[in-house]
Amino acid sequence: MAPIIKRLAPYRDLLLVFIWREFSVRYRQSIIGAAWAVFQPLAMMAMFTFIFTYVMPTKVSEQPYVIFFYAGILPWSLFETSIKYSVPSLTNHFNLITKIYFPKEILPFSGVCVAFIDFCISLIVFFLLMAFFGVHLSYYALWFFPLLFLHLLFTVSVAMCLAALNVYYRDVGLATGFLIQMWFFATPVFYSIDKLPLKIKLVLFLNPMTFIVENMRRCLIEQRGVVFWQYILLGIFVCFLFLVSYRFFVRMERRFADVI
Repeated sequence: MAPIIKRLAPYRDLLLVFIWREFSVRYRQSIIGAAWAVFQPLAMMAMFTFIFTYVMPTKVSEQPYVIFFYAGILPWSLFETSIKYSVPSLTNHFNLITKIYFPKEILPFSGVCVAFIDFCISLIVFFLLMAFFGVHLSYYALWFFPLLFLHLLFTVSVAMCLAALNVYYRDVGLATGFLIQMWFFATPVFYSIDKLPLKIKLVLFLNPMTFIVENMRRCLIEQRGVVFWQYILLGIFVCFLFLVSYRFFVRMERRFADVI
């Protein structure tokens, strides 16, 4: 990690500029502004609540459906928004890439940071909903922070890989929407894995987002902790994935200006 920090430290001001630019451009000439960050998860939560309450009445959780669905949508929205911002970030700034030098990973990083700002705004609404429905936090909620760290590290890893590949193969950008849609159904956003057969659980846990989303929901609203050895195992994998993704990105970066 030290070489990465050393590489990016001189350009931290540029990273902040890109974050501010992406955030301001997104909500420029918008009537409700940053409230859009809350509208999307609220709309999805309302839709799932309506479907599983009236259209297909199903016992999904002991918790209020509003809280259950919102707790799953929050981490998923952070991942989805980050990928949608980051994948085209390099091709959208081709003029900068071809004219000046700077660590190009700043561009997908800034996309993840903007999505994280939206996540923080939505998180405030989530805690207000918990208070309204009388759902209390326990000391297990402290697991939220190490889970969030893994979430961000995994998201950045995927964002860097896809953004770099999109420079060389524009099919990546075109396929991102389909990929995210399939990934959504493979992640327990609107369902719980507790009642699923063991074989299906094992398949779903091949997706790191399954562990992150499921355990964020458990520690925040179900007063349950994370299995420590599972967290360590996933942590080792995500850290390894990040280092491999970063080296891959830096290696691909050498020809960005020629290819883009």
